[in-house]
Amino acid sequence: MYIKKRLLYLEVLGYMLQLIALLVLIGWQFNITLLKSITPEMTAMNPVTAITFILSGFWLMGFRESKQIPGFTKLIIAAAIFLIGTLHSLAYLLHIDWIRFDHFLFKNKIESSSINAHMAPITAVLFTLCGFNMISIEANKKWILKLRAFFSIVIFILSYTSILGYVYGRDSAYRVEGISTIALSTAILFLLLSTGLFLTNIKTGTPQLFASLLEGSTLLRRSTFLILFLPPFLGYLRLKGENLGLYNTEMGTELFTIALTIIAFILIYTYANLLNKKQKASIALEKKLSESERKFRELVSSLKEGVGSIDYEGRLIYCNQSYCNILGYTEKELIGQVVVDMIIPIERRKEFYERLERRKKGISENYQTEIIRKDGEKIIIDIKSNSLMDEHGSRVAYVVSINDITEEIRQLEDIKAFSSSAAHDLNNPINKIMTVVDLVDPSTLDEENREFLYMVKSTVQNMKMLTQDLLTFSRLGKQPLEKADVDLQVLVAEVIKQQQPLDFKGTIQLHNLPNAYGNEAALKQLFNNLLSNAFKYSSKKDKPEIEIGSYQKEHQTYYYVKDNGVGLNEDQMKTLFTPFKRYHSKFEGNGLGLAIVKRIVDKHGGTIFAESDTDKGLTFHFTLSHN
Repeated sequence: MYIKKRLLYLEVLGYMLQLIALLVLIGWQFNITLLKSITPEMTAMNPVTAITFILSGFWLMGFRESKQIPGFTKLIIAAAIFLIGTLHSLAYLLHIDWIRFDHFLFKNKIESSSINAHMAPITAVLFTLCGFNMISIEANKKWILKLRAFFSIVIFILSYTSILGYVYGRDSAYRVEGISTIALSTAILFLLLSTGLFLTNIKTGTPQLFASLLEGSTLLRRSTFLILFLPPFLGYLRLKGENLGLYNTEMGTELFTIALTIIAFILIYTYANLLNKKQKASIALEKKLSESERKFRELVSSLKEGVGSIDYEGRLIYCNQSYCNILGYTEKELIGQVVVDMIIPIERRKEFYERLERRKKGISENYQTEIIRKDGEKIIIDIKSNSLMDEHGSRVAYVVSINDITEEIRQLEDIKAFSSSAAHDLNNPINKIMTVVDLVDPSTLDEENREFLYMVKSTVQNMKMLTQDLLTFSRLGKQPLEKADVDLQVLVAEVIKQQQPLDFKGTIQLHNLPNAYGNEAALKQLFNNLLSNAFKYSSKKDKPEIEIGSYQKEHQTYYYVKDNGVGLNEDQMKTLFTPFKRYHSKFEGNGLGLAIVKRIVDKHGGTIFAESDTDKGLTFHFTLSHN
């Protein structure tokens, strides 16, 4: 992690380089000594040096404004800086004046100046090092990165030493063999430029340590200011005091040593205090994490469902006791093992390894499957799985939860088998009774016997309807539905014609219904049951009203069937779709109609709910797909 505002710092450094260098150029243009060299006795910054610093500032700003300054342009600038430094270095080594840029660009101004204003050899060398650092900015090899960091530090030390020479008035600190003096403004700008180059190289080594957001790096950055600027300031005060005769050299050395000792103690104290705080925070965090982990393990261990964490090689990393109990193994036997190989027969393992590949893509799953426990018993489990992410957002494993649903599945299968068998077994005697009833001529019977005959016929018809509904309910639970595009407008119109009583005196509103993707026979059964209920429960009204339509909500199509019949209360609504549940003894029925409707909606992936108010009718809302 790097300094958050590093790019902003580079931009500020770039502006400072350009501003100071530009002021120097203005000083040369209008012969303003204050801008060129501060005082007539001090060495002035060379005009070419100023131009090179302007280019360097422009290069640093390119990191902040990368869209405006292409990489190729920055490379040209870096190459130009390297060339200027190299040519001026060669000029001093080989005594060739004509290859110096300042010789043919600013010759007259430099020679007419009362102070030495040629580019100093040390300045030329430093520009060569800067140019190398800029050219190799995109390098990834470690030795180049380390060399860039080394050059940045060399530039910093040389410029810093030159500044100290001016502070302490020592010519040897800012002169090279007495040939030429590096200007104070030049030294300051090299100090800024080396800092900028240092901040562009944060991939490894010292720059990376300096740029990190960790506490140690923060302390290092804050200490750097004290180390670089406070000792020189104290040294200046010491020399000033000695020159003024306030104390002798021995006393000055003692005072300087005491001040540095105090500074060193403050730094060490700050670092020690920081380490203590960090260690206390770490201990507190570890304790908190340990407590959280303990509570988490207790919570997971108490769950009835089995919970396990599995890596993407299929090996179990963690599991609770319920997970072990369901599979019949101990935790020691399961941890680190590929559980699929232990509980899935060989012929079915390929399917589970394919599931493992899907999980690597972050696909969550919810399915039921048969497994073999350690004791050889076959059981059916319900499995849910989701991906686990690390702190970088990468998928590292997945968590599964399992439930033993063997008993529930078997009970459900027994119920389905019973209902299907009962319906089939009842059909034969019911059909025989119907045949016998139809053979009896009502005209041969007296009034009382005719009533008995009609009662028997009505009861048998209800039994016939019950067996048909049982078969329908059973088949809907077993068979997958073949689906296609269904024209609901036509389908519902046909159902209305079939269901509408001959003596119906109410109103029916059929609004435009969008097509649905589903099973036509099942959808016809759905609307048959809903409209049959609507006609039946509104039949006692003076003016029955039935409405069928649709609407859009949250990008989902909702269909509805509404009537103004007797309605239901709040408690009755809670068990509305429960099989064999009936609410009005005045109306015939077996309590399976709405249970069939619910199952049809479920088989289409939709949802259904109802709204009602006693004596104000009932409205069913449902969808036929899942968004």
